[in-house]
Amino acid sequence: MRAWQAEEFGDPEKVLALVDRELRELRDDEVEIEVHAAGVGLPDWLMVNGNYPAVRKPPIMPGQEVVGTVLRAGAEARVKPGQRIMTMSLFARRIGGFGEVCFGQARWAMPVPDAMPDEQAAGFMVPFHTGWEGLVRRGQLQAGETLLVLGAAGSSGSAAIQIGKALGAKVIATVSSTEKADFCRQLGADAVINYKEQAIDEGVLAATDGRGADVVYDPVGGSAYDAATRCVARDARIVLIGYSSGAWPKIDPLDVVLKSYAVVGGFMGAVTVAEGEEHHRAMMDLVEAGKLWVPVDRIYGFDEVPQAIARVGRNEAVGKVVVRVKR
Repeated sequence: MRAWQAEEFGDPEKVLALVDRELRELRDDEVEIEVHAAGVGLPDWLMVNGNYPAVRKPPIMPGQEVVGTVLRAGAEARVKPGQRIMTMSLFARRIGGFGEVCFGQARWAMPVPDAMPDEQAAGFMVPFHTGWEGLVRRGQLQAGETLLVLGAAGSSGSAAIQIGKALGAKVIATVSSTEKADFCRQLGADAVINYKEQAIDEGVLAATDGRGADVVYDPVGGSAYDAATRCVARDARIVLIGYSSGAWPKIDPLDVVLKSYAVVGGFMGAVTVAEGEEHHRAMMDLVEAGKLWVPVDRIYGFDEVPQAIARVGRNEAVGKVVVRVKR
């Protein structure tokens, strides 16, 4: 099969190349998939550049999330050959999703509704399952509470906006441009802060009459986290998701204690199989109700994978970048 691979860390547009690979034997905890489409996320850019914990050395085969048809299913799989599924690839085992065929994790192999197009399903798994884990299970977001979403125009943030609205929360989004602000309003954000024009903490306090946010969804880290700590309500929960700024936040225990807020981690990889299936069923109900959808930024061809990853790495995407593999 043909797949994109890098023999060294570096700029994806320089180090990634199409190679022919032989697939090894299928393990019990895997499924073999004919890939229809694959989602592109910041972890793809990070792993190619050598800054992702799960991929510590070359060769690198990026592509975390895929949709496709099951060719073979391992003994632990709950899906069957011929079924269309979405799942996580085996990128950490150097069999990523940017290939004509890939191996996926059987535990994350989830059915795709017939009405859900491949381009939507390809970009759903990581941002929405992460968002559900972060906001519902870890953040305990309740109807009527105020949710602050940092980096709201990216794939992770745009999923959090939709989940927050579906749960009945007031959503405040942070962005870096007018285009991204308009995008977040279209997704349902109640208030949008362009942090290049207004400080995040000032905007949140103004939008909440000085009370602050009950839950903060943080895929950014760095100075954005610092700003969020200055505008949290009592008993708030800050959910750490990622570090698109390039740096994890520096947590001040004294500030946490004095302001009485909690800092928790939200990682989809930590959920159990049963929890993952429960989350998926709940979200598919919301998909069918029209409350959750993947806002696709741009669809690239299979021969354009390096450019697709570079677009995400440059923070140019507004929504989810997708690669169409099967024509």
